[in-house]
Amino acid sequence: MSEFKLPHVEDLDTNSYLIRQLIENFKRIEQELANLSETNEKLKKLQNALGLSDDDLNNL
Repeated sequence: MSEFKLPHVEDLDTNSYLIRQLIENFKRIEQELANLSETNEKLKKLQNALGLSDDDLNNL
């Protein structure tokens, strides 16, 4: 005889898995945003070192 499980128990397992996945995804997104911000700062420093304006870059 198979073990009886209430349907909502499996739903709770699925929901907790989805929540963990969402949290991990948000952490990755936050890390990528931080990386992009860091890259943007480096590019701004390079732009300034080269003496290029925003218009100069837009014309490339």
